[in-house]
Amino acid sequence: MFEIILYEWKRAISRKKFIVLLIVSLFFEIAVYLAVYFVPSQRVRVLLTPFYPYMWVLGTLLPQSLLLHFLAISIASGSMSEEYEQGTIDFFLTKAITRERFLAEKWLGSFSLLALVYIIMVVLSLVFSYGLFGLQQDIYLLPEAVLSVLFSSLVFFNIAFMIGELLRRSSLSFIISSSILIGSVLVSVVLSFISFITHSPQYEEISEYLPSWGATQLPFILLSNAPFSILVNALDLMPITSNNVLMAILSVLAYSLISAILSVISFLKRDIPKKVS
Repeated sequence: MFEIILYEWKRAISRKKFIVLLIVSLFFEIAVYLAVYFVPSQRVRVLLTPFYPYMWVLGTLLPQSLLLHFLAISIASGSMSEEYEQGTIDFFLTKAITRERFLAEKWLGSFSLLALVYIIMVVLSLVFSYGLFGLQQDIYLLPEAVLSVLFSSLVFFNIAFMIGELLRRSSLSFIISSSILIGSVLVSVVLSFISFITHSPQYEEISEYLPSWGATQLPFILLSNAPFSILVNALDLMPITSNNVLMAILSVLAYSLISAILSVISFLKRDIPKKVS
């Protein structure tokens, strides 16, 4: 049953783009902890000392801002599109396998790989947190943080998966998906700035309908009332404009489900070419 899932892991890991992003992500994770631990300024060290018991939050939430979404796009955008480009999808479907199973296992293989990479980041954060900063507190909130990050990553993962299936071009799918992520984030920042200078909350409300809002803000909203809320707010690249958890969850569900449904319809209804040149 898991042959295609394992195949998907091997296919994704063999891609240079994924390897580069993975190395950058892990390097960034480690470098942040070392930078905090070896900070030369005594004044800064004094300011950071009260947060030492919550350093696990650093490595758990930092990838959520952008790195994890780029990893999701890198994995998902090539999941289906590369099968068309290499002509391997026609080979699989000539075997005793249904289209539904093939698509489901491709999706599960891709997302489970993304989840594994993130779990490795979390484990690294725990190792460095306990090793460099001592006993950590409120660790019971770790499962909620991890699950919320993985859940919110579904937005751009499914968007990239959908675009890869629709366009059947891996490079183009990656570029378009990344542009949607970056563009959505930039528009949100501009709307927040306009809202600030005009004192009109309606602009911030508009930003909540963009795909990046729920995808990047849900974990931060959930942990905004935690004992380490100051650290949570400091790690958020986009200041929280709303604490509406339900709205954030619905945003993630809406963009994820619509993208997933379009992917299924496209794969089940369209013809499967032998190879896309």
